[in-house]
Amino acid sequence: MSKPNQDRNFDDLTHQFNQRIYKTSKGRIRLAVLERDLEEVVPNLFSVGQPLSILDAGAGEGILALKLAQAGHQVTLCDHSNQMLETAQRKAQELEVGHRVTIMNGAIQELFPADEQYDLVICHAVLEWVTQPQALVHTLLSCVKPGGLVSLMFYNYHSTVFRSLVRGYLEKALQQRFAGNGKGLTPINPLRPDQVIKWINNSDMDILVESGIRVFHDYMHKDVRDRRDEQDILQLEMRYSRQEPYRSMGRYYHMIGRKLIGESE
Repeated sequence: MSKPNQDRNFDDLTHQFNQRIYKTSKGRIRLAVLERDLEEVVPNLFSVGQPLSILDAGAGEGILALKLAQAGHQVTLCDHSNQMLETAQRKAQELEVGHRVTIMNGAIQELFPADEQYDLVICHAVLEWVTQPQALVHTLLSCVKPGGLVSLMFYNYHSTVFRSLVRGYLEKALQQRFAGNGKGLTPINPLRPDQVIKWINNSDMDILVESGIRVFHDYMHKDVRDRRDEQDILQLEMRYSRQEPYRSMGRYYHMIGRKLIGESE
């Protein structure tokens, strides 16, 4: 299992995340697809209903987790970045959901014992930033109750290859250098969806949902994208996110799995 200091801590990139992801169409499309997928499996997840115990592993500033807390769920936010968690905690207090939020600062791999289990485990945009993603998946699945759910979103290797080709980064493609250097927002370990599917299928989980996220948005020329209505783009992103071959070209890939009941852990 990877040591915490081998994986990426985003204290130094918090502002970039806010400006380049959370406050842009990229982030809005991401959230829309994730919320649709989750509500398809758990109806009314984002409205007040049956409260669940939820772990958001790599929660960052808690964009999704705090929405779940507002819906009445008990949410544990775990992240390596203390700076992001401080922001999440402050927002939780502002939203008056601090009593439903638990903050844990540290590496996911070291914080959760095998007997700590949740109804829903979320891990979005984290696997591609660790040196041993398969080990992390195993840890996450051990945190899911029998019959519970795991939601994984990760940076898609296929999209990284294709985008490099269409943008003319041919030397990068010829040398198969698709990983980032750990200094910016390009992940160090893009993943193939079939790899992650295999890890899940070998761990007493059934995959219920698979979606591509930003299946064409990031390939559009910026001038064209800026001229088009964002709602039209979002509508088409949602339409094609489940259809092949577009799903496999998504910048990110999302899947939801359910842990089998009565199977060996």
